[in-house]
Amino acid sequence: MSNFMFKTYIAEGREYYEYTADGEQTIKKDFPFPESLMSLLYMDIWEIEPITKKMEKALRTFYQSKEQTDLHDVVTGLNELAPKHVYFELLRLSWLEKLDAVDSTAPRDYQDLLPHKKISHLCSNIDTMQKQIKGLIARALDVDGEKKSVSEKMVEYYNAEGNDTLNTFQFQPQPMSFEVIDRKVFAEVLYPNDIYDLMDFHARECVKREIKMRVCKNCLRYFAVTRKASTEYCDRVCDSKGRTCREIGAINTWTQSKRDDEVFKEYRREYKKRFARINAGKLTKSAFYAWSEEARRKKEDCDSSVITAEEFSQWLKES
Repeated sequence: MSNFMFKTYIAEGREYYEYTADGEQTIKKDFPFPESLMSLLYMDIWEIEPITKKMEKALRTFYQSKEQTDLHDVVTGLNELAPKHVYFELLRLSWLEKLDAVDSTAPRDYQDLLPHKKISHLCSNIDTMQKQIKGLIARALDVDGEKKSVSEKMVEYYNAEGNDTLNTFQFQPQPMSFEVIDRKVFAEVLYPNDIYDLMDFHARECVKREIKMRVCKNCLRYFAVTRKASTEYCDRVCDSKGRTCREIGAINTWTQSKRDDEVFKEYRREYKKRFARINAGKLTKSAFYAWSEEARRKKEDCDSSVITAEEFSQWLKES
């Protein structure tokens, strides 16, 4: 039986997380739905690779030495990862439980108890899911996309992708409950086994609830349209002064806004054209996502006058 508890649920437009270990006080966190999923989708997951590599090295050393002191870097890594995103708190708790079980495990079973590939593949697996879920959002939840129902778009998404399991997001069975929480809320509750369960759950809830998504005109990243349907800017902090994209959008002059509109429209046309080439088999998804990230950086350079609107337009034509 597990010595820790971790669960998540959604109620009244917010997502809730509760977790505890070894009978300690339960920690509760909440965010606007679907903030945690969206923040992970745009997290530079490769920034944590030095941490995971150090953890993997420690595990491999432990397999040979059988000395628990060699697991110190694993614990340190888990504690470094947990504050970076609430999903990593689940990773920390589950692996701490595994580490506590070392004393009662035969040495020949250490690799089964502490599988190093779960750590070494963490970044690449999340990177793949980031791309898959962004693709799903673009096809099924983009409010500026085709004027069809989410159900129709989801059918088209999976029919178009066929058996391409590498690039298509695959929903999996979930460890769910249906319960009263704090005597106030009755909701579906997920008791996840790993980070992928969390990503799956919140992605499927976006589909079930038909959450409208839009590319922010400032940072060119998807955000959930939870206010007015005409909202064009997200609430992400986008500069060193702590201003959000919404604030930047509000303080632009009429001329600047007009210019940005034309730049954004041109980017959007190029985005849709390239996405269509994916479906036609003329462009790989990896190439598309690489171009999309570079286009976002060029757009930022244009907004900050590092390059002119004409130079950005020329780059779009030649890229």
